Amino acid sequence: MNAAQLLKEAKKLGEIQTIFRFPYVHIIYLSPKFQNIDDEEREISFAQDINISVAELRTTLLNSLLSLRLLTSEEFALEYPENRPRERGHHWLSSLIEQQFQKSVVNDQVSKELKIVHFYGYKGGQARSTLLGLMSTVLAEDGWKVLVIDSDIEAPSLDVIYGRTSGSILGTLLGVVQSVAEIKPERVKSIPLAGYVDLLACRPTSPDFNIDAAAFALRSALEPMIIENAARRISEFAAEKYDIILIDHRAGLSPVTLPWMTTLPGPTVVCVRLDDQWLPAKQFIESVLRTHIANPGVFVSWQPDNENEESYINRNNQQIETLLDMLAEIISQESEDEDSELSAVEVRDHWIIWPYDSAFRYSRLPDKNQLAPKNFDKLSSLRSILNIASKKQIQNNILTPSGATDEGDLIHTDALQQLLIPDNSISYIFGRKGTGKTRLLKELAKAEIGEPLLVTADNAEDKGLKSPSPELSTAIERYRDTPENLWWNLLLAALETKTTSRELLRENFSQKLEQNFNGTIINLIIDQLNQSPKRTFLLDGLETAFDAKLTFTYIESLFRFIQTIESDDRLSNRLQFKIFLRTDLAERGYQNIEQQIFGKVIYLNWDTQKIFNFILSRIRNINWYRQNFPDLIKRIEEKREDIRRGVLSTEECENLLLMAFPEKLRRNNLATKTFLKTYFADSASETPEDSTTDKLRYYPRIFDKFIQVIANPTSTDVGSFTGKQIEDGKIDPSLIVIAHEAAAKDYLGQLRSELNYLINLADHMSENEQKIRSLLSAFDGLKTPFKLDQCISELAEKTQIDKSKIRNAIESMKRVGMFEDRPKYTGELRVGRLFKSSLRMKYNRKYPHKDSGN
Repeated sequence: MNAAQLLKEAKKLGEIQTIFRFPYVHIIYLSPKFQNIDDEEREISFAQDINISVAELRTTLLNSLLSLRLLTSEEFALEYPENRPRERGHHWLSSLIEQQFQKSVVNDQVSKELKIVHFYGYKGGQARSTLLGLMSTVLAEDGWKVLVIDSDIEAPSLDVIYGRTSGSILGTLLGVVQSVAEIKPERVKSIPLAGYVDLLACRPTSPDFNIDAAAFALRSALEPMIIENAARRISEFAAEKYDIILIDHRAGLSPVTLPWMTTLPGPTVVCVRLDDQWLPAKQFIESVLRTHIANPGVFVSWQPDNENEESYINRNNQQIETLLDMLAEIISQESEDEDSELSAVEVRDHWIIWPYDSAFRYSRLPDKNQLAPKNFDKLSSLRSILNIASKKQIQNNILTPSGATDEGDLIHTDALQQLLIPDNSISYIFGRKGTGKTRLLKELAKAEIGEPLLVTADNAEDKGLKSPSPELSTAIERYRDTPENLWWNLLLAALETKTTSRELLRENFSQKLEQNFNGTIINLIIDQLNQSPKRTFLLDGLETAFDAKLTFTYIESLFRFIQTIESDDRLSNRLQFKIFLRTDLAERGYQNIEQQIFGKVIYLNWDTQKIFNFILSRIRNINWYRQNFPDLIKRIEEKREDIRRGVLSTEECENLLLMAFPEKLRRNNLATKTFLKTYFADSASETPEDSTTDKLRYYPRIFDKFIQVIANPTSTDVGSFTGKQIEDGKIDPSLIVIAHEAAAKDYLGQLRSELNYLINLADHMSENEQKIRSLLSAFDGLKTPFKLDQCISELAEKTQIDKSKIRNAIESMKRVGMFEDRPKYTGELRVGRLFKSSLRMKYNRKYPHKDSGN
């Protein structure tokens, strides 16, 4: 019997307590039956209860440094009095046993003003120390006063990374352990008018201290309490001089790692090489993360330079999800809601993939401006999760915006900036529902870069034919056998109206339906083009123009129509189209589509920075926020120009949002910053040529609804909010959850209207709509991830819809982002994060992983 088996059997007997007194873990079994019997009889009784011999029991205890204490409650109170510290020391051994008994980690209390971040890796050679060094210099540039500690006693390296030698024992960890009178770290980086980095090296570099260093390594294994005492002394010293301490730990199972982490608790940056060599250390990594459950930490892995990020993620997705699921479970331990569901999806932002950067070829610690832009973004994401994103010295220039704006400032995304360039060559604007296609069309029309030709049904302007409309429906039916003719006739009608005025366009287009041009239409169009300057037409609302059976026929004919125009100089020199289309409709394998759109396409997506700027711009215009958070509104006004340009950094946006939002949500113990990033995100790839699977993508429409519900929480489909909107000066956490569910439900409702034109479950539109509604409702209560065939069977039984039609429907839902393939698991899908709550699906935490042996 080994220790784990012994503990498993012991837990079946009754109350078991554990206390660590270095180097032994006391396993204490309390029972009244030990009253008035001696120790030997107690031992025999215990061995019999767990069905082993006394000899085997003693061997197991000896092998695992366990001390078995068989006591009555009265004896326990005498031997382990509450008025004296019961625990002495911390070690991997005690941590693993605490996990067995689900015992909470008790940490020392550190000044709230002093931040602590640990850097750890189970294996070496993962750039852990380099990342720490880079983080320290970037923090200093933002005004932070940083103390760096090299705790890698066996192989210290920070002095080399910073290019400094430690000549005095006063500036080393060795000196602190030897109780030098004064602690004097060495300044290794100083930023004018900003912060600095001080290094507390592990040991002096002089060979004169080799014996001391060897003794230090041995003592730390025999007396880990010396590290705890040193950590407390450093904490007291640093409290008044520094904003943050960064600690570099030895790889593997160093005896000093957990003493540091429990004495100076803080999040841990866990550097992982995804080669499966970390698998035996899964529980040890969990021990590290459990030292600070409030914010356990973040994983960082390094991407090879010969592999793109999406390939890297797909290849390693199983390992990534295993570790993130573990992190999610740890975070959930402090949740108020026992049924709260956190999975790898919700904490996806807690995995940072660091691409190769040539800047490190020439410098151990390159300057921030030498980093590749993508790596600078990664560093910003890392800081955000660690709650060290703020600047200590912020100089705000108060900007006075001028000119009237429409409802909500327009965020100048990359797509908008490219599209606003006169005579730009972009003809295809693809994006999922809610990414802002319709708003872009409106702005291009306002800037007179294009004329609306086909618009959505809710368009309030008087330009362009609405989709759907009676005239369009008539044309669709007329040209179903020759679909390209619809577009040629619509173009001719538009050219003849001169302005695409809706009334004139409707009248002219209807007249064209009565005429038969018999191949002469192109000549008529050329005649019209020769009478006017070059014209650019904008087409939107295609998703709802056709019923499900004809959608792809007409979209394909539109691409052929535009290809004809682009290949004819007589037309292309005087005519351009800009098509605003949902991504899934643009990726249906139309002939030569890749060549046709190459160099002329924009894929709309909103990254974290842009969407947070968008939220702030919307909050500014809602009276409820202006009344309840005037300080926030003032700060937004000061930063308004940066917000309009979408360049206010993610960290600054988060700091502003946390003036109104609480830091955490009680329901699942999730940081609000993480909630806003992952619960609203869609990480599915939209750009076939250069997508990055871990790049979170967002929909402004959902955030817009979210903040509106918070401001006015009237009855919604997900229930009513009856409490107070403000709690302790911040938005009530429960209202935030309700608002998210309402926004997700609203988005699903909007998307459902488009699914009616995408999914064909019945011939008649009304019956088709009813069956789609029934199918969506049938997902209620189903588990995710799921095996596709099994799910189809369950849905068919619930809805009585043919299985083949359900399969086709789910495939269409995949294309719009509702579901996605589960990487590495053929035939399995999982629901998109946005749709989990609105479809009311349940996360299957016990779903088997490939590495589980199931």
